[in-house]
Amino acid sequence: NILGAAFICPVIKPNHQDRTVPEHEVLKIDENFISTLSQDELEDFRSNNVVLNKSTWDRYNNEILSGIQMADHAFLDKVQENYGFSFEIGQSVFAKPSLFLLGRQDATVGYKDALELEEKYPRGTFAVLDQAGHNLQIEQPGIFHALVEDWLERTVTGIC
Repeated sequence: NILGAAFICPVIKPNHQDRTVPEHEVLKIDENFISTLSQDELEDFRSNNVVLNKSTWDRYNNEILSGIQMADHAFLDKVQENYGFSFEIGQSVFAKPSLFLLGRQDATVGYKDALELEEKYPRGTFAVLDQAGHNLQIEQPGIFHALVEDWLERTVTGIC
């Protein structure tokens, strides 16, 4: 009954030490804007993003940080203790429209592990976006929206 699947910076390997991830790097900086941030804001922003500018900050602050501040950290700690599925990802073929959006600079989950699943998703679009880390939807919003709209259209119309 599943019509399609979209994966945005997905965790493929639950244990961080098993993941193939690049070193974190910042690729784009608006020096004028970041000079307006406090030292704590800048440190957090710089350590979690690849593109540092006002629009990325506004979305990061409103969508990511606000969620972290409201999160039930005790519950999340319990989830983290047994993070992952009870089965190996990629055991079967999923032949419906799918989308894998991956950040080339994603130092949290990486992108290479997801590419290993390509044969299991014959209707899949696999996009590795430059200047995108784990907050890909914020750092590359135009490409993100275009690819998600394409995937939704393929899923809704059921074009085979």
